[in-house]
Amino acid sequence: MSFQSMLGIVWDQKFTEIAFSHPMIRDWSKARMREFIKLAREKLTFVEIKPIYADENDLLLVHTREYVNKLKEVSKIPYLGFLDDGDTVHYPGIFDDILLVLGSSFTAIKYFKYLNFIYVPLGGFHHSLPHKAMGFCPINDVSIVALRLMEMGEKVAIIDVDAHHGNGLQYILYNKPILKINIFAYDGHFFPGTGKIDEVGEGEGKGYNINIPLPLGSADDVFQRSLEILDLVEDFRPSYILVVAGVDGHKDDQLKSLELTTNSYNMLGLRIRRFGNKSKILGFGGGGYGPMSALSMISFLEGLLGRKTYYEPLTYSQNKYSIEKIEKIILRFKGLSNFFS
Repeated sequence: MSFQSMLGIVWDQKFTEIAFSHPMIRDWSKARMREFIKLAREKLTFVEIKPIYADENDLLLVHTREYVNKLKEVSKIPYLGFLDDGDTVHYPGIFDDILLVLGSSFTAIKYFKYLNFIYVPLGGFHHSLPHKAMGFCPINDVSIVALRLMEMGEKVAIIDVDAHHGNGLQYILYNKPILKINIFAYDGHFFPGTGKIDEVGEGEGKGYNINIPLPLGSADDVFQRSLEILDLVEDFRPSYILVVAGVDGHKDDQLKSLELTTNSYNMLGLRIRRFGNKSKILGFGGGGYGPMSALSMISFLEGLLGRKTYYEPLTYSQNKYSIEKIEKIILRFKGLSNFFS
């Protein structure tokens, strides 16, 4: 294995102490990070990368000055509270943690001169809007990184498979020529309730926003079929691919929505690996709040390294029309291959 094809993981032990999620599941979030690094050191060969802190001005690529000031102020409050309507917490010192999270991605960008695959386990906060927190996300680190890469002249694609639609990503980048493919659980109400298939972007971003909503309860078979949409990434030919590999679609997740297993995340990693010869791959841990979250993250990374895993049996959707529905949606977007080429 060449050094370039090795995996880099951005890691700081402080990640095991950071959680922006609701108090009822904060312990799950922290436990996931502890279990992740334990499994990673047992099962993977990787380069461990120490993150540096971002500067607060980096937040202004996406977020308003008023909101950044609010984050700084709540960081001084000596007790736990909420940044939004009851999902995303603030706590003493949160602002430094936010800068460490964002700095992890900026650190990764610097290391892409040596590596093609880098993973940030504590990252992928895709719900936050420019002026407010949302859905356990105090900032939108993925949007910030995408815009920074654009400033550097890079061509960027984003693949987001978190169980919840990346509404913040879509809102912030809707008019940007960044390919955004979002595969998520959807029934019109499941949080955040966004992600209609006719929302394809506007202005310079028209045609670059692709939503693939999976019926609630979809299993490995439907997810695997949905990955066919990733053929468009090859047509787009990005220099960087950002992958929000959230694992909260696992069937045992506390925020239950899909019936996926570790196999789905392994399939995702294997599929993304194909792009590694022509694109730099930056993966994010995204969401995950269950006993299988850490192993699902590892399964994704094993796929990224070219390893097929089978930790649990495949699942199959009870709704026989789910695959047919996804095939129709994918067919609708297939014509974009000519648009990108």
